[in-house]
Amino acid sequence: MKRKYDEPLSNHTTFKIGGPADVLSIPESEEELINEIRRCQSKGIDYRILGKGSNILVDDRGVNGIIIKNTKSCTTLERDGNIVRVGGSVLLPRFVRFCVNNDLEGMENLFSIPATVGGAIYMNAGNYVPKKGRNIEISDNLISVKIFDGDKKRKILKESCDFKTRDSIFHRRKNWIILEAKFKLENQPKTIGEKKIKDRMDRIKDWPIYEHPNAGSIFKQKSFFSRMICKKLLNKLKIGDAKIENNWIYNLGNASFDDVLFLINMTKFLSYLSFKKPELEIEIWNN
Repeated sequence: MKRKYDEPLSNHTTFKIGGPADVLSIPESEEELINEIRRCQSKGIDYRILGKGSNILVDDRGVNGIIIKNTKSCTTLERDGNIVRVGGSVLLPRFVRFCVNNDLEGMENLFSIPATVGGAIYMNAGNYVPKKGRNIEISDNLISVKIFDGDKKRKILKESCDFKTRDSIFHRRKNWIILEAKFKLENQPKTIGEKKIKDRMDRIKDWPIYEHPNAGSIFKQKSFFSRMICKKLLNKLKIGDAKIENNWIYNLGNASFDDVLFLINMTKFLSYLSFKKPELEIEIWNN
């Protein structure tokens, strides 16, 4: 178990924004992860689970309690025929590459997403694939998820996970920690899988998402009106070092939490004026 004190969370988020955590805890096994959660529970200490940090905006003033970074504790990655068992801490690109190298198909278009498998399941991460004419989501090939529910480890079948676009039951069960997942994938030659990864990366290589730190899409797809406000009314508006472009906000160098929050709240305000309810895709961490 590693612990860091007053650790800037800007070092652990893709937005590169965020003040210090009282304690940043980094468990190195599933047992350490569960023991750390139980320790927090028994002492009444607030805690939050952090993965790759790709879908959150953290307050510059920091957050209280313990941040448990779950990137090293659940690292299983095994194949049994067409079934792949993968730990929640495994980075999504590594998982996709493992599947492709084992002649399995279905995950290639998720290669570009900077997340852990656990974080991707939490968000039901995915993207639109033009050739298929629909969104490909991580839940498509999921069988089950092993969780720690704050008391014991147990398995949840996909059908009980309440998956929707960028949503799952885990949003409403914050004490459920994703430890592991099982996927069933179809056979496919490795060369075809590699080409699918290349096609995906070629398609997005010129997107501005790789030029500046960001946290991914700001508003959910069903908040269509909010996304249109970002794209049409506020597109390329800058506040401080934060710039809104389409449905993304970029940190141009020294953007603050308040800069980004101002742009988010402006979009929400315009949505409410038009009697449309905005729904954020990212999470905001503050005290």
